[in-house]
Amino acid sequence: MSYCQLVVFNLGLDEYAINISYAQEIIRIPTFTRLPNTPPFIEGVFNLRGKIIPVFNLKIRFGMDQSEKSIDSRLLIVELDNMMIGIIVDDVSEVIRIDEKSIQKLSSEIVSISENSIQGVSIIGQRIIIILNALNLKSEIFKYNLDKELVS
Repeated sequence: MSYCQLVVFNLGLDEYAINISYAQEIIRIPTFTRLPNTPPFIEGVFNLRGKIIPVFNLKIRFGMDQSEKSIDSRLLIVELDNMMIGIIVDDVSEVIRIDEKSIQKLSSEIVSISENSIQGVSIIGQRIIIILNALNLKSEIFKYNLDKELVS
């Protein structure tokens, strides 16, 4: 059997996961420096030990309802194609190990609607965990044209 380890986090009431090999660290939400003329889902940048890290709000990018950051909110630092980015999440709950065969792929019609950022879903007990495709997630985050409109 082939297993993978995933970092599970919450966006609202939904559980998401990303392969742990992309996760670098989890930190409390720092203070950001806002950048002018950037899309609403880019919160800004911050300094992490001498490196400037862009910070993204996936709830805004995914079109989800917004909620205030809480004491449980975290910044998940991930490395995607040699680029470090921060993703604001409502909570990081656990690291799980699952059999890769247990990841259910979604039909191509559903995946195209979700903009190819979903690798599949895993059912653990009564939980449905949406597993993000990290490399496609990077292209999804940066899919923004020069006219400042989302590319569909």
